[in-house]
Amino acid sequence: MAESLRIEATEDTPLIDFDMETGVFKVTGRALPEDAHEFFKPIEEWVQDYVESPLETTTVEMRIDYFNSAATRYIFNLLMCFEDIVDDGGDVKVVWFYKEGDDMIESKGEELSSILELPFEMKTL
Repeated sequence: MAESLRIEATEDTPLIDFDMETGVFKVTGRALPEDAHEFFKPIEEWVQDYVESPLETTTVEMRIDYFNSAATRYIFNLLMCFEDIVDDGGDVKVVWFYKEGDDMIESKGEELSSILELPFEMKTL
């Protein structure tokens, strides 16, 4: 089994807390990395390894306050990796949190939900 992945948040990067005990993977905070590739690539590689032998149930909690266009692409790529688990009959759910009245984050979640073949739950904070 893979080790949990935890990367502390900074002013410009979100907390990454992928807990292998619970199967709850959290991305929390702002995603404005100076170099999106450098920040997200190791996370994407970890997820690709995880997909090879996932837990019975995986919940991805997205609590992003703000993200730039470069981060958007990597967030999409990360979530796309989880589609492989669903394709193999696994149980994955994305919970997209947004603050009430934050139309940008809400609409980005709805947009990703319509593109990705993953169960999405939209929740207000």
